[in-house]
Parts: sequence; structure tokens; C-alpha cells
Amino acid sequence: MPPVLPVETTPREEKRSENLAKDFVKWCFSFGAAYRNSPDIINLRTWLGKTNMKLKDAEENDVLIEARRLYLKRVDQMMKKTDAPILAPETAPVEMPE
Repeated sequence: MPPVLPVETTPREEKRSENLAKDFVKWCFSFGAAYRNSPDIINLRTWLGKTNMKLKDAEENDVLIEARRLYLKRVDQMMKKTDAPILAPETAPVEMPE
């Protein structure tokens, strides 16, 4: 019986739409004058124009789906950070001046 060789797993290659979605979400989250609040089709087409890229309709759809998933994930992470208490409760009682 021949020895069983371990199966080598190759890391999953990211699709082009996934890479574009990451870059697009970064652009959506940029603050200041460049702030865009959501990964919608208008913002995607504006971003594509600024980066001089063109996508087919199917590719736009794939990028939007992935961008919305990443966007919601990022919003969720931000919300979890705000759930943590910002100020520690005072341990000593505060005396009021008379």
C-alpha cells in the first residue's frame, strides 16, 4: 500500500472584484471632503471614474455585493468599539461644594 501524502492546500486567491471592493470601501470611508457614506452604484461609478477603471455590469454587481459586505463588517466593528465604556466609573464619592 503506497504511503498517503498530505494534501497541500493552496491559499484561496482573491478575485479581482474582492480587491476592487476593498479599495472602494477604503475610499467610501475616507473622511473630510472625500467622504462617501455608502457603497452604492453612484459612488462606485464616481470612484471608477477617478481611478480610470471600467467594469462590465456583472463586475460592477460583484464589486457592489462584496463592498456592501465589507462596509457592513466595518460599521459593525466600529459599533463594537463604541460599546466599550469610555470612562471608568469613579471609585471615590464626589463631594459637592456648599
